[in-house]
Amino acid sequence: MAGVIPSVLAVFAPARQASYGSDTLRGVKSRNVTTALLGFGMSTGPFADTSSLDDQAALVISHDAFGRSQALDRLFRFLVSCAREGRAPKEIEIAREVFDKEAEDDASIRVHVHRLRRKLDEFYAGPGADFPSRLALPKGGYRLIVVPREVVEAVTLDVKLSWHRSWTIGTTLLLIVAIPGTWWLARQPDAAEAPLATARASRLWSPIVEGERRIALVVGDYYIFGERNRDGDVSRLVREFDVNSSRDLEVRASARGDDARDVIDLGLAYLPVGVGNALRVVVPVVRRNARTEVLSFVIPASKLTPEQLKLTNIVYLGYLSGLGSLRDPLFSGSRFGIGSSYDEIVDRATGRRFLAGSHLDAGTDTPTRDYALIAGFKGVGGNQIVVIGGTRDAALMQAADFATRPETLNQLTRAIGGAEEFEALLAVESLRGVGLRAHLVWAGPRRATKWDGPPQVFPDSSPGATANQASSSGSP
Repeated sequence: MAGVIPSVLAVFAPARQASYGSDTLRGVKSRNVTTALLGFGMSTGPFADTSSLDDQAALVISHDAFGRSQALDRLFRFLVSCAREGRAPKEIEIAREVFDKEAEDDASIRVHVHRLRRKLDEFYAGPGADFPSRLALPKGGYRLIVVPREVVEAVTLDVKLSWHRSWTIGTTLLLIVAIPGTWWLARQPDAAEAPLATARASRLWSPIVEGERRIALVVGDYYIFGERNRDGDVSRLVREFDVNSSRDLEVRASARGDDARDVIDLGLAYLPVGVGNALRVVVPVVRRNARTEVLSFVIPASKLTPEQLKLTNIVYLGYLSGLGSLRDPLFSGSRFGIGSSYDEIVDRATGRRFLAGSHLDAGTDTPTRDYALIAGFKGVGGNQIVVIGGTRDAALMQAADFATRPETLNQLTRAIGGAEEFEALLAVESLRGVGLRAHLVWAGPRRATKWDGPPQVFPDSSPGATANQASSSGSP
């Protein structure tokens, strides 16, 4: 499918500055600056300019690039001191001097170094984007170097409208499974195009596929951190509702008085199983319009940038609890709200409550009921946003199916009339987590979306949040 998997291009870099020698980088394939730097051999040889190193280090520290992570701050300062001496420290030295450990082969050291590389990349893609040079920590060693901006510009980085370089292991594995299926479906004969063309012309999909904007397929993901045992090894992977980023993890540890070594950011996230099936049925609809292929890409909700939120047409696929930065805009104009948990949807106009039951009766042979929301509304930049969100996997999968079949799309179109912004609530019958069928409970116009309104209250946004608090955020 054109555009879903971005091309990784070979880069032929110009000659380096004299202080680094005269070799050139040829044929480097990378989406990451620090990986590409290996081709320059910059991890060896005497450091040319310690004043530039100190200036760069001061900039990084003054901008609070590591947040509240004291471990990363100690590691960074130690590597700066080593680079100032013109040497690359060994792993055992880092373990002793920074983390007060004696183990020579400690995976946590490499995890922290990985996090440091990532934080440096994030800093120089944000606050440090206009600096003429940058600090980098090339893989294969532990030596900080100063890199001229010409080197950085030689590496192809499409950070605004391409795959984010921090794809997690779980996300990548799921997409490896999901994308080949959608590619196969997209290549089928023209007989399959008739229902797809009907779906594209519907009120739900035509604003998304028409026009010149790229389409971001945003998938709801969840942050996971690790817990260490007494020996310092990671013994458990943990998902907590109020910990959704490395910064949240640092706040949690600080608030609870935990030893910083008890928990660790592993750079991991996971996607619900239902996202793969939802991608399989939605991608063929959005891959083209009536005239040509449509450029699209897939990105986790946690990595959706403000620029993408403003400039691209967006299709969200995931749980209602995984909306990320789309959550407040969706519910600011919605008739519906979240109740005491994300398994409960509240009709704020009537007070009626819809409680999903698949998680309660997952092991029985009795069919149960889940719920899903489908919404279409305008983004802050005049772009179009479609949300297909379910309480659980069965709801998500059936909602994606409902939103792509001509007969059910006709039902939706008749119910919403000529409304430019609209939404629908679906009830889904399921058995042991498998959706059986979906029917329309309610559909109609939405209120105007509030992009600058106050944050709303959700079950995971503050202790003891209730359905009444959720309802108090506004009513139609």
